[in-house]
Amino acid sequence: MSTQQPSSINDGTPTRDPAAALHWAAVALGLAEARAQQGTPLTTEEHRHFNEYQAAAHHHGFTDKQIRCYLDTLRPAVTR
Repeated sequence: MSTQQPSSINDGTPTRDPAAALHWAAVALGLAEARAQQGTPLTTEEHRHFNEYQAAAHHHGFTDKQIRCYLDTLRPAVTR
């Protein structure tokens, strides 16, 4: 009997887990904004990951506005 889990189970990755997708899309957005304010935009590789996180969140049905609102809930914890 196989112990391998079905591929449809949420495993905490942005591609399979909506909560993880929203979280990492918001974190990536916050990083991109902070880096732009500092005058050091994302590198090519970082921008590729940014796009992947945004795409995963959109795939799960989250809008840019929802990603931004979630980021706004994270900011107080980051600025403490």
